[in-house]
Amino acid sequence: MYSFPLPYLSFLAHFHESHDYFECHEVLEEYWKEKTDQSRDSVWVGLIQTAVSLYHHRRGNFAGAQKMAAKALKILQSRTGELAGLGIDSEAFLRQLSCRLQEITEGKAFAEMAIPFSDKEVVLQYRSFHQSCTPSILEKDAAYLRNKHLLRDRSPILTAREQALKQRHGQTADQSANL
Repeated sequence: MYSFPLPYLSFLAHFHESHDYFECHEVLEEYWKEKTDQSRDSVWVGLIQTAVSLYHHRRGNFAGAQKMAAKALKILQSRTGELAGLGIDSEAFLRQLSCRLQEITEGKAFAEMAIPFSDKEVVLQYRSFHQSCTPSILEKDAAYLRNKHLLRDRSPILTAREQALKQRHGQTADQSANL
């Protein structure tokens, strides 16, 4: 039914419909970690960094927004073919991201952004994906979207980090339970 990866369509739905840039980061980062070679200069990282930049900008973290936008722009300038393969108008998107970086540098107020598309099929697919989602997935209030990293349930993340730390130190979950 979908010719684009579902995490990408989810990214686009969150980006354009709910403007939940934090969730954009979450869904694409998981995809990048699980389904790619985890190259730090992949198109996925550039898109993730674009969303993170917007998240920081909305929160008034201009330094973080500027750093992420600059990194995203650097990566995506070398990935125009891959952007086009994802249905994105790479020339318009890079121009828009460059303007956004300038606005952040100048301390201008946050404004939502839309990714320009060159392929109508990606738009049809992300909208179809969006319609299949339950409303609660994509509908959040502005305060929650602005501070999501502070308000979300982090217990699964903390548990996973603790397990990874134990594994790096040569302990299994069973060994640490016996301590």
